[in-house]
Amino acid sequence: MKFGSVFLSFALCAATQATALDLAVPAGANLVYSVPAQADNYKMPVGPFADGAIPTKTVDGQVSLQVWQVINRDLTTRSLLDMLKAQIALQGFETVFTCTTLECGGFDFRFKTRVAPGPEMYVNLRDFRFVSTQNDDGEALSLLVSRQDEHGFVQLIHVASDDAQSTVETTAPAPTVAVSYARPLLKELVGTGHALLSDVTFESGKTQLASTDHESLKTLAEYLQQNPTRKILLVGHTDATGSLDGNIAVSRSRAQSVRTALVQEYGVAGAQVDAQGAGYLSPVASNDTEDGRTANRRVEAVLLPE
Repeated sequence: MKFGSVFLSFALCAATQATALDLAVPAGANLVYSVPAQADNYKMPVGPFADGAIPTKTVDGQVSLQVWQVINRDLTTRSLLDMLKAQIALQGFETVFTCTTLECGGFDFRFKTRVAPGPEMYVNLRDFRFVSTQNDDGEALSLLVSRQDEHGFVQLIHVASDDAQSTVETTAPAPTVAVSYARPLLKELVGTGHALLSDVTFESGKTQLASTDHESLKTLAEYLQQNPTRKILLVGHTDATGSLDGNIAVSRSRAQSVRTALVQEYGVAGAQVDAQGAGYLSPVASNDTEDGRTANRRVEAVLLPE
């Protein structure tokens, strides 16, 4: 998935101060539908469809609604919602309820909750995800994401307090947050499900990290700490020098060295990280050259299903 300098920006302007919630979305996102903030209430889903209804919580305030469309053939509803949920959580919103297509209630959930009209908003009844959130100040925010072919759809409903204004604009760049999904590592990890730890290198036959300062590990640690339900598998790789069994053992030790650094030096929970080795079975370059062998001695992170 490719991410660029396109952002959903929610400026929450209270009487005495202003704060901003900035959420990075994939490049190519276009705002296609918008209902400006107005005094209203939102029946926010807090559970799946059951017994003929969706349990809701009525939130009063300045209610706004926006729909964004994203053209990205590699986009998945999971990766898009995960990216947005994590950023919302960083800025004080706690998940009240989240579900996927069948967990939500499928057809019944979609047609008994608030959805913007088509064709601007499209809900694929075989592939949609929803989350409702709220912060300590009573602000509410829900996201409904879906996709059809190469098109992704994002609906956001925001409820601010009555003395605040909620607006949507595009900004570039967004204010820095603890985890920036514009970072190449997280673009790759969240977008494709795996990422190369490019600054983690090893000498031939060695299993210890060449240095102790790795930006990729810092970024990965921040992501895992802000997403405590997510887990990764670290996969070590080697060049083709030596036996397969020996290289599998070396590659596993390399992945374990990275895991140890994440847990002991960066404070990641051990339960979030596992380590395995693939030896020389998955090269990314020719083993006939020194540069190729160096490239093959690597560790990759694989994002595991929740």
